[in-house]
Amino acid sequence: MQNIFKPGELAGKYLSDCQDYHKFFQQIATTSHQSCLILISWELPRDFVTLKSDKIKTLYLQGLTTEFEEIFKEYGLKNEEKWTKLSELYQGHPNWLNIISSTIIELFDGEVSLFLEQMKNEIYLGDMEDSIECHLQRLSATEKKVIHWLANQTEAVEKFPKTANLDLSTSEFWATIQSLIRRCLLDKLPSETSSYFPINPVFKSYLKRNPND
Repeated sequence: MQNIFKPGELAGKYLSDCQDYHKFFQQIATTSHQSCLILISWELPRDFVTLKSDKIKTLYLQGLTTEFEEIFKEYGLKNEEKWTKLSELYQGHPNWLNIISSTIIELFDGEVSLFLEQMKNEIYLGDMEDSIECHLQRLSATEKKVIHWLANQTEAVEKFPKTANLDLSTSEFWATIQSLIRRCLLDKLPSETSSYFPINPVFKSYLKRNPND
């Protein structure tokens, strides 16, 4: 669904020739019917935020918890006691787990322990880079600036960070944070005193290695 939104803009803004989707979603949300429409997207449509309707439900898909075992069994990975660590390293993301499983078979004959030992907790990307680049190419200029800044922070970014070195106004900064959350590139997690916004570790690893992307 993300393909109906403008790349290079904050999340969820429609392409000029896709404006009718807004009207369609509005009708779905506000009229009585017996249909169920399921949409899958990298980006949260702005309609779903601005349309106040109990008919609209948003589910942020989490990583696999135990289901990853089926993926690893299918590939014939070894060292089952290391499977949980491997899954956690890649956020339980099914596509990423498939890609990294194929890599471990190809390079390490299915030995998960050897792979983890070689990486020393570094997040190996390999064939995952193409899909990561597809996500990042859609970002606006301010999103790229902020996400690179976040990727290079050594401590968690608190609710009211110092943003002077970003050359953004406070409102621009928070609009950008909001957009990155809607793209599922950032989480919002509570702390004892406020909130902080950790970047997805896989994307963080890519950004630190590719500071100009």
